[in-house]
Amino acid sequence: MARLKSVLLVDFDNIFAATGMAMVDTLPKWLLWLTDGALSEKGLRRKFVSKRVYWNSQYDVHREAFQAAGFETFDCRAHAKTKIASGKSSADIVMTMDAIELHHTMRGIDEMVILTTDSDFVPVVNRLQLAGLRVVTAGKETDPTYQLYSEHADGVIHIGALKAAFDYERAPRKWYKLRSDPPVIAPLRQQAERRSPLMKKVREAVRVEKANGTPDAVQQIRLAADIVMQLGARTPDQPLPRNKVIRALEGMEGFQTKYGNRVKPWLGQKNFKTLMHKLSKENPDIEVTELADKTVRIVCRVRGPRSRRGRMVGVPSPLAPPPKKPEPPVETALEKPPEKSNGKAPEKVIDTAVEKPAEKPAAAETQVDAPAAAD
Repeated sequence: MARLKSVLLVDFDNIFAATGMAMVDTLPKWLLWLTDGALSEKGLRRKFVSKRVYWNSQYDVHREAFQAAGFETFDCRAHAKTKIASGKSSADIVMTMDAIELHHTMRGIDEMVILTTDSDFVPVVNRLQLAGLRVVTAGKETDPTYQLYSEHADGVIHIGALKAAFDYERAPRKWYKLRSDPPVIAPLRQQAERRSPLMKKVREAVRVEKANGTPDAVQQIRLAADIVMQLGARTPDQPLPRNKVIRALEGMEGFQTKYGNRVKPWLGQKNFKTLMHKLSKENPDIEVTELADKTVRIVCRVRGPRSRRGRMVGVPSPLAPPPKKPEPPVETALEKPPEKSNGKAPEKVIDTAVEKPAEKPAAAETQVDAPAAAD
């Protein structure tokens, strides 16, 4: 059976801080867990054509254990004295260069597993996906890294699942199957996974468009352009991978890449390229450039001031519901400010617009019957 040709890069300092010494003691088990297809595409098993681990000098004592498991080890000691004193290393930049180099030098790679929870690797994930590679990373479910990589990477290994893999054993193969079942991924410790904020905006925008009665074709193109723009706003001025754009658009009702259920693919357009050019006409900030290999390069230009997270400041989201009309102000009776007088107490002046309390009606004259009056 075919296997995925994968590359495994391990940020040891980062993962060791989240898992502890058990990561080293159970190295063969969690490595077998990854080999058997944990979070792989269609549950296929992996064939690691290269395995590398990066650490600081203090962790070099584990070199023998990782080399026995087939890893290449790299001592990424820092060079600045301030970083050496704080225990930091240069593993991030070395892993980045190796990831790009391995992609260009090793032919036929299907996937790259970057075992780190460091959010600085998001641009690396985007560039590898742009080249057609599937990328799997790690993330902590107790902080924003899991949600962040869920929006960028093709697969995310949460730390709880990795810890559960420390006790992994391959299930016995059933007689009617060619191989044992792929590993079961341990659920998140939280009750439910966080839902993507982008998909939440998509659902809200669909609701608003339907309420406004916009035609379906116009509504779909407008909504698709807004989704791509929101996706590109996270990494402005950087190319968007094709598979990431498709994954974001799959949250729309009626979007599909193949003909089925009497629904035309690509929102009625000829192909992915034609659809992107259509979205570029809808929103000129989506720049689509045709490359020599007949593919397209998609870049979103976010104009105006940006916040720390790259979002535009003071500009409403295109997927946000339309602002509510301000209610007319209610006229209230206010007392006029007292005027100053020379030694005399100011007289309180009340606005004439204030309704005066209704006066009590005059006592009605009683009519007395004539016989009663005679008495």
